[in-house]
Amino acid sequence: MLPYINIFGRQIATYGFIIVLGIILGTMIAVFYFSKFNKVKKDDVFYSILYGVVGVVIGAKLLYLLTNIPLLLKSENILNTLLQMLSGGFVFYGGLIGGILGIFIYSKQFKIEFKSLILTIVPVIPLVHAIGRIGCLCAGCCYGMEYHGFGAIIFHNSIFAPNEIPLFPTQIVECICNLLIFAILTITYKKFIGTYKTVGLYCILYSIVRFILEFFRGDLIRGIYLGLSTSQWISISLLIFGIIIFIKKEKSYEN
Repeated sequence: MLPYINIFGRQIATYGFIIVLGIILGTMIAVFYFSKFNKVKKDDVFYSILYGVVGVVIGAKLLYLLTNIPLLLKSENILNTLLQMLSGGFVFYGGLIGGILGIFIYSKQFKIEFKSLILTIVPVIPLVHAIGRIGCLCAGCCYGMEYHGFGAIIFHNSIFAPNEIPLFPTQIVECICNLLIFAILTITYKKFIGTYKTVGLYCILYSIVRFILEFFRGDLIRGIYLGLSTSQWISISLLIFGIIIFIKKEKSYEN
């Protein structure tokens, strides 16, 4: 759609630019809104997010490489293929796990309660993710299967998606779903203050959305096992984890 934009005469990848904007917006909302409901300083929220961002990049890249091991092993030039994989390609679930680990590391390093940090940050994850999917749409990655119905999109100069073929708008659908999840988490946030129920609710809602959307994805190079993609297997695990967290009886802390 729009792989590059010009800013002050310099060509910048739209995907990366939009993701940075999403992270900035999500960080501002976490720092200036959600932090006031938890026993955590704004500075700690900000710096823990920086740790989380590093974890997101590492985790997303590692899972991408792991899901593409079969392709790597079949390559005639393994080193060249590996370098190509390192230059692009990320998997959201890997980033989610890596981001949480990054926040956990920050909490341990600076002796900050992990619960307060994660409860402050989790609600903005779907918002950042939604904005990130707009970046995916611009770049053409995470594209859908061939589709000739309502809302089909056609890429003309994408280096990721097949061009001149109508595709299911997975990026747009996931963006909308993530915005709805963000709205639900925000509306119910005060009701679950001090408990992990917000975390559980996010896991439940997103895992269902992602599991269903995987059937409409066209980039099936993400690993298929027993008829399900790697992300679908992770979605099943995340759904179970979310349900356990959500129904678990837990005392909320007093603000």
